[in-house]
Amino acid sequence: MEILKIIREFVPDAGICSFERIKEHLLPCRAKSRLPEHPKSVILMIFPYRFPDSPGRNLSRYACVPDYHTVAGEVLNAAAQRCEESFPGYQFIPFMDNSPIPEVKAAALSGLGVIGQNGLLIHPKFGSFLFLGELVTDLPLTPTGDTVRHCYGCGNCVTACPGSCLPGGERETCVSAISQKKGELTETETALLKKGGLIWGCDRCQEACPLNREAVIDPHPCFTD
Repeated sequence: MEILKIIREFVPDAGICSFERIKEHLLPCRAKSRLPEHPKSVILMIFPYRFPDSPGRNLSRYACVPDYHTVAGEVLNAAAQRCEESFPGYQFIPFMDNSPIPEVKAAALSGLGVIGQNGLLIHPKFGSFLFLGELVTDLPLTPTGDTVRHCYGCGNCVTACPGSCLPGGERETCVSAISQKKGELTETETALLKKGGLIWGCDRCQEACPLNREAVIDPHPCFTD
């Protein structure tokens, strides 16, 4: 498909999901107003961010790279511009993080991977250490998948979670959320943060996932330039 050839000049992998499949699950946010008037397709793009581990690392891996909103966002914007030049008359609206699109569900529907018990997308090559971005377009495109698939549910991530908040548990005990909380922490929160072992974020569930064991370490160039 011509458009995927264009997109893969910017990212290592991409997929297409029909907007019809996710329109009933849009997230409430201001960015929703930026959607095309008649959206037809969602192009999902992955941005792997994992680097080889450094001795003494005390931050979650996602916090060890440049702000993805900025560097990956620039790539996303460039891809949108290229698509609009290649398909005149159609819109390609970029979204990243602050998005009305349920990204993980849409990425799974596009065939980019399975959804883990921790709610993350697990790509067959890069595992779950990746950011997602998308272009929503009014150009009708053939989806690259049509079914949401889940991991085989070994439970390793559930067992490894310091806050015992998987699957689908309370965010109040999520160590990653606690590490980003403003204000004074409770004794329980402080104990959970120490248990997690990092001063920002938490990678325990991803580290325990067997689908991440053979994940390729090849971060997107936007994190290395």
